[in-house]
Amino acid sequence: MREISRRRFVTLTATGIAATPLALMARPIPGSPISGSVISGSANGAVTAQEVVDRIQKNLGAPWKPDTVDGFKAGDPSTVVTRIVTTSLASLDVLGRAVKTGANLIVTSEPTFFSRADTPAPPVRRRFTRGPKGQFVVLPPPPGPPPSDPVFTAKNDFIKKHNLVVFRFSDNWRLRPPDPFAQGLAGALGRAKDAGNADPGSVSIRETSLESLVMHLKKSLQSRGGMRVVGHPDLRVRKVGVLPGSTPIQASLQMLPNVDVIVAGEVREWESVEYVLDTIDLGGKKALILVGRIVSEEPGMQVCAQWLKTVVPELRATSISAGDPYWRPSNA
Repeated sequence: MREISRRRFVTLTATGIAATPLALMARPIPGSPISGSVISGSANGAVTAQEVVDRIQKNLGAPWKPDTVDGFKAGDPSTVVTRIVTTSLASLDVLGRAVKTGANLIVTSEPTFFSRADTPAPPVRRRFTRGPKGQFVVLPPPPGPPPSDPVFTAKNDFIKKHNLVVFRFSDNWRLRPPDPFAQGLAGALGRAKDAGNADPGSVSIRETSLESLVMHLKKSLQSRGGMRVVGHPDLRVRKVGVLPGSTPIQASLQMLPNVDVIVAGEVREWESVEYVLDTIDLGGKKALILVGRIVSEEPGMQVCAQWLKTVVPELRATSISAGDPYWRPSNA
């Protein structure tokens, strides 16, 4: 047998270790004290998108509800995940930045394909006609596939080209106690420690003016122009309620009596906005700040990225902000 020098032996050994996959190096020795402590994945140590979702469902902290908007919206669930990105909106810009980071699993709170249906083709528009008694009757959809759309097609092609998997995580993520979306938006108020309370939707802050609070939120949420405010700029505020996402008037009716101002994502103008306006006209010292749906959910998806690091510790999870989709003219 040919003998090798000590230096050659060290070189070969170091090279062998460097070439050994991390998954194999982390594999426990049967019967050892750490045997079985590595979180399960595929046989080769890789983790698929489906396995990530399985862990999400197992560790959510609330019963998983299957009949929601959540689920895979694009890509193959059996794809081995390289890295995870969370976002409030899986826009083409966000998808492109995710690819540059090496991520291929995108976890988003909002639809990828522009509607609740969230399919990579335009939804079929319902057709109506008048019945014999004047009532509306829904007609069956026209035969054949719906007409193609260049934006739908381009986005779907980009996802396929880069082997991406998109998973929507919205309704069920909101069920995790305490509500991560409210927790994240409350943190943007500058009092993150209060966001860990049993009710993160109601936060006490150091008393300030409504205008000062708006300017703080504009900076912390990096708003470019989507913020709208109802209420007097000089109103003194201390108790803040947060309603991230899109909320009905019932949520505002329940919250407003117990707070000075509500910070919400989006509401119907003829519901919550009108109610707050009439409350003010009746002498109520109240206010409403609308930051936009996407902007309001972004902090909650940043919380999601941090949480995923504990659920899938062998994968890197980061958050990419979709940003404020609006901008304001300079003279406005």
